[in-house]
Amino acid sequence: MAFTVEVERRFRARQGLTAAVRSVLTPGEPVPVLLRIGVDFEDAQLSDRGWFFDTDVAGDLLDKYCAELAGTTWTTLFPFRPTFELVARDLYDRLSPQIPQLTFVELRDEAFGTVTRYRPSPQSPK
Repeated sequence: MAFTVEVERRFRARQGLTAAVRSVLTPGEPVPVLLRIGVDFEDAQLSDRGWFFDTDVAGDLLDKYCAELAGTTWTTLFPFRPTFELVARDLYDRLSPQIPQLTFVELRDEAFGTVTRYRPSPQSPK
């Protein structure tokens, strides 16, 4: 692929899980998170206007999901244990039908400097 365009948004999340590394936080304290997506495409896919997809539309979708992720504790938001890995995969599954050629969804825990990136394997049906 010739191009990768990334779109990102920041929000504050309350994951709600207990873990040793999180013991330094007050329970329920929000942490800064960066949500980033990537879209890959080829030169031949550029429109006559010089772009492949509308980054404003992608940004609006990310705003919607960030508001949802920031709105309540993740343990009440998801029917599964909301690790960064599972949330990234869930977001990919929800965004991929709306964003052509979505390559990855990434969640960066900016308080601890960890990055979780989900991208389906090539043999995956997604």
